[in-house]
Order: sequence, then C-alpha cells, then structure tokens
Amino acid sequence: MKMKKIFSAIALTALLASCGGTKSYTIDGTISLDGINDGDTISLGYSVDGAEYIPESYAVVKDGKFQFTGETENCKLYYLVKHATEEPLTLLFLEGGNIKADITNEKFAITGTESNDLSTELQEALAAPATEMQEKQMRLYMDTTLTDEQRQAIIGELQESADKLSGMAKEFITSNIKTMAALFMLIQCADIFENDELSALLDQVPEENKDTTNNRLFYILQEIQNQRNNPQDFSEYFKSIENSEEAATEESAE
Repeated sequence: MKMKKIFSAIALTALLASCGGTKSYTIDGTISLDGINDGDTISLGYSVDGAEYIPESYAVVKDGKFQFTGETENCKLYYLVKHATEEPLTLLFLEGGNIKADITNEKFAITGTESNDLSTELQEALAAPATEMQEKQMRLYMDTTLTDEQRQAIIGELQESADKLSGMAKEFITSNIKTMAALFMLIQCADIFENDELSALLDQVPEENKDTTNNRLFYILQEIQNQRNNPQDFSEYFKSIENSEEAATEESAE
C-alpha cells in the first residue's frame, strides 16, 4: 500500500549527498539513550546488499560522547551500532567533513555536513504530516464511536496525506537523482513511480553511483524494475496442480 511505503521511506531517510575523491571525516557523537552506558562500544559499519552488517571501526562511549575519524573515497550509507548486541542506533551518509551525531530517546539528528544537514531539514519537513497521518490512523482503528461517515472522511484525509508525502518524496528524488541519497530513498518508495519514470531516473544515475564498495543501490533498483517488467506468472503452475488433483480424484473414483 502506498501509505505504508511512504512511512517506510520516512523511517529510513538519510538524504542527499554530493561528494567525490578521498576526504577526511570526523564523527563527534553525543548519546543519551536507554540501554547505552559509559564504557559501551559503538561500531561504525555498513551492510552488504542490505543483509550482513560489517563493522569497520569502533569507539567507546565516555561521558556520553564518542568519536570516529577516518577517510572515505565517496558517499556511503553507514550505520552506528551498539557493538555488543548489534542493535542499530542510526544511519548516516559517511562523507568528508565534521559530522555531528546527536542520539537521544527523543531525537536522532545527524548534522554538520551538507548531506546530513539537508537530511535533517527534509526529515523535519516530513515529520508534521507524518505524525498527523499516524494520529488519524490510530483514531480510525481505535475509536469505536466513529460513524461510517466519519470513518470515510478520515480515510479520505489519510489518502490526501499519503498523496502529499508521495509528492514530497517524488520531488526530492527527481531533483536529486544524481546523488546516492536519492537512490537510497528511491528503493524505499519505488512504487510511486511508473516503470517508464523509473527507467528515466536510472538513466540519469552517474557512473560513479552505479556501484560502490558497500552499497549496490543502483543494482537493487534495476532488480526492482526487472521484477516489475517480468512479473512471475503462476497461472500455469496452479492449473497443472488443479489438473493433477482432478486426475487423482477421477482415478480414485474408478
């Protein structure tokens, strides 16, 4: 359902990157989060094709703070993870510059570089309509006093909100398709685009973004389109099962 896809995109959004060449980075983090204490180790790492998590470097929390330093050749999607339990804390785009990670129970903010600043701005823009949408959903499902007319009115409002969020996501992706971040978001809500629109977007992806050492976003999107172009047809399979069952029934009757 489109509404669900948009929520997924919001939850996973860490957006907009434009970088190239080897650059130094520093991540200065402050953390006040249930389950994280001084002395705990936080890892910085990446996921291979969205599955296996590979930690790359480590930092120990001291006085509620931690720091990572290093170099990166291009923009990459990385994760901050509680090392002992492999519990994801937040994701970010690793790029050259001074990145600040503010992680609390109420807020996860990654700022300090262009990509992360713009990511925060976009998330703030999406926050209000997304929260309003969630509240309406809760009322729709939990309020037993609603009349049929009121329920239909809320459903209409939810669709309007979904269309608004879809429009915001679509505008961001089409405006920034030459960035790794736009590819990342496109995976989350590819269903808001028609196949010809998706093809046109993929044609605009720069060569350097078609594959990186730890993110194969471009190929994931290609696979999404391939599946949409060639949907599996199980009709013959089910027809063969029906014929086999009919034959078995006739044989049993004889």
